[in-house]
Amino acid sequence: MRATRLIAGALLFLTGVLLVPQPAAAQEVSFVIGALIGDSFRDVLDVVDLPEVAQDFKNAPLFGGRIGVTAFPFAVEGSIIYSPSAINLSGGSSYDAKLIYAEAELQIVLFPGPVQPYVGGGLGFDHIRLQTGDTPSETVLGYVFGGGIKMAFGSLGARVDLKDHITPLKVDNLDPEFRQALLLFQDTTLHNIEFSGGITVRF
Repeated sequence: MRATRLIAGALLFLTGVLLVPQPAAAQEVSFVIGALIGDSFRDVLDVVDLPEVAQDFKNAPLFGGRIGVTAFPFAVEGSIIYSPSAINLSGGSSYDAKLIYAEAELQIVLFPGPVQPYVGGGLGFDHIRLQTGDTPSETVLGYVFGGGIKMAFGSLGARVDLKDHITPLKVDNLDPEFRQALLLFQDTTLHNIEFSGGITVRF
C-alpha cells in the first residue's frame, strides 16, 4: 500500500512538472568567486579511503566566468576558472602555481522554475604553471563533475556551485622539466574541489 502511494505521488509530481509552461531557452553569463579546496579535502573526508599522492594543491581563492544556455531539463555551459594556488610536494617543499580550467559541461536541471538545482559533468583543458626556475607548465585534458543551484530574479540571478576538477597526469606525456619539478615518477590524478558563488545576468 505504501509503495502504491509513493508511485502515485511520484507520477502526480511528474505530471505537474510536465504541465508547467516552460520558458524559452535562457542564455546567461555568470561571474563567480570562491575557494579551491586542495590538500585539506582528504582531511575533511577522512572517512573515505583516498589514495596517498605526493602532490597536493593548497587551498586558494578562485575567480572566473561562465556562459551557458538552459532549456529545461538540460543546460550547456562553458567555464574559465583561475586560481593563484601553490602545490605541496612530498618532503615539505612547495611551489607557487597558477591553475586555469577551461571546461565545457552538460548539465541536467532537476526542477523547472526560478530555483533550479542541477547536476552535470564535462571535460576541458587544465593548465598548470609552476612558479619555479623557468616556470614549467603543462596543459592536459581534464574532467569536471558536480552540481549546484541556480536562482533567477528576472534578468538577474545568483548561483552556488560545488565541483570536482579532476586532472590526470600521465608521466610519459609530461614535459621532463615539469615532471622533475613535481618529483612525479608515477601517474597521478589530482582532485581540486571548487566551492563558489556568483552573480548571473540572463538575456
